[in-house]
Amino acid sequence: MRTRSIHWLFAALAIACLAVLGQALLAHRAATAYNQALAAPQASAGPTPVAALSRGVLLAAASDASAAQQAFQVPLQQGDPTLRRMARYNLGNLHLRQALAMRRDDMAAVPLVELAKQYYRQVLAEEPAHQEARYNLERALWLQPESVTWIGVKDKDKARERRLTASKIEPGELP
Repeated sequence: MRTRSIHWLFAALAIACLAVLGQALLAHRAATAYNQALAAPQASAGPTPVAALSRGVLLAAASDASAAQQAFQVPLQQGDPTLRRMARYNLGNLHLRQALAMRRDDMAAVPLVELAKQYYRQVLAEEPAHQEARYNLERALWLQPESVTWIGVKDKDKARERRLTASKIEPGELP
């Protein structure tokens, strides 16, 4: 009886090892397919949003901005909210990097900084606790501050008068 129990124990252990090996082979096959989709997205019918996001990050690191923007469009259109947020954050980083690479007095950097600020604000609207987007938005604001309109005391008085007279007008009196 004792020998039979030991054989059953080893058989159960062998089955468990085979199951783990099967899982590892499936994970390896999935990783290989992912790497192939990342390396050549045009070979497949269409890149998955995750692969396109990874490809965009790689292209952005390689300073290929136009290809990276195209790669980020796939997760923006097809991805879940987390992937869209990641794509927006990376697009903001891409535009901010491009603007920082330009000369300080180059006016072509202004729209890039504005695009970066727009993407960072979209990320923060979805996830207010996103610290990296908050930091990069602050950097972009230091680089290109928002325009602030200061209203003088006389202008405030005139605006107050207009509001008061506008509130006294009856709906039938409107021109």
